[in-house]
Amino acid sequence: MFKYFHLTKLQWQGILRWSLYGLLTLLVLLLQTVVLSQLPVWGAKLTPLPALIVCVCVREGPEKGGLYALLASLLWCLSGADYGNLSLAVIPVGAMLSAVLCRAVLTLRFLPTALCCLAVTLANAAVIFVFKLILPPTIALENLWRVLLPGAALSMAFVPLHYLLVKLISRIGVRDAL
Repeated sequence: MFKYFHLTKLQWQGILRWSLYGLLTLLVLLLQTVVLSQLPVWGAKLTPLPALIVCVCVREGPEKGGLYALLASLLWCLSGADYGNLSLAVIPVGAMLSAVLCRAVLTLRFLPTALCCLAVTLANAAVIFVFKLILPPTIALENLWRVLLPGAALSMAFVPLHYLLVKLISRIGVRDAL
C-alpha cells in the first residue's frame, strides 16, 4: 500500500514547515500557561500566543494562515484558557483580517505585522475584559489601565522573536524563483 504513497521533496518540506509551526505554537502555549501565568509582570499576565498566531497568519496568507489560526485558537481554548471560547472567536478573525490588510494595503514587513499583533492582542484582551466586567462582575473597571493595557503592551516584547522564527520557518519548502 505504501509503495504508491509518493511525496515530492516540496511536499515533505511543507509537512516539515507546518510541523515546525505546530511545535512552535505548542512551546509558546506551554510557556504562556506554565511560566508566564505564574509570573505576572506588574500585575499583568503576558499572552504571547495571539501575536504568534497573527505572525503566522500574516506570513502564510489568509487561507492557510486562517486555518492555522483557527486550529491554534482551538488548541488554546481546549487548554483551559480563561474565556478561551471568546479567543476562539476573536483571534482567527483578527488574524485573517490582519493577513488581508498586510497583503492588500500594507507590506509584509516587521512594523505592520507588529501593529497587527498589537491590535489583535488588544482586541482579544478587551473582549475578555468586557465579559469579565459585565457577566459576573469579577473585575473592576480600574484594571483596564493597570492590567489590560500594560499586559497587552508587554506581550509585544515577544513579537520580534516570533517574527524572526516565523520568517525563517516560512522559507522552508518555497521554490526558488529563477
